[in-house]
Amino acid sequence: MKQILSLIIVLLFYVSSPSQARAKYLELGKTEMANQNFDEAIKLFSKSIKKNQKKSESYFARGLCYNLLQDYDKSISDFTEAEKLGNRDAKLYTLRAFAYSVNEKNDLALQDLDKAIAIDPEAYIGNYYNRAMLQLSFNKYDLALQDLNDYLARAEDPNGYHERGKTLMSKGDLKAACEDFRKSAALGNKDEKLLKAIEAICK
Repeated sequence: MKQILSLIIVLLFYVSSPSQARAKYLELGKTEMANQNFDEAIKLFSKSIKKNQKKSESYFARGLCYNLLQDYDKSISDFTEAEKLGNRDAKLYTLRAFAYSVNEKNDLALQDLDKAIAIDPEAYIGNYYNRAMLQLSFNKYDLALQDLNDYLARAEDPNGYHERGKTLMSKGDLKAACEDFRKSAALGNKDEKLLKAIEAICK
């Protein structure tokens, strides 16, 4: 998740913006955020919102700061305000889904990941893995398996293979599960339960 947060901070500097005079608080806030001065950035984004300077972007940027500070309630609130003002970017739904999931609102997190993937399927491939984990929390094994297949078509991730192996095992496909378990181990997964499962059932 840290990777996508860092990427979004960088991308904020490449969004078209009004003149420096009209958007000084927004631009100054971006600079403070890039320097990881998140509390100061929040103050500047709040001033930008009060001055009505690109409010959607300012709410999104402030929400990102709150996300990084792990104040997820405020993060969700700001992302929702940005959405109301017209922000329909996959990044917003990805980040709000993360905040919802931390707050154990998995149904809302799942809805946001659905939106993020529908808007831009390639924006963040981790969305497929994260959505699969949410699907599993609702015992939706077929949908989880589909997301894990999509994820592993894009990434060689030992955790992805491990989770798909467990999902396949729950569906009774031991052979395919063992193939994924072995692949996960080959990619460096040293999870004790995984290694014991390979030894016990993958003959």
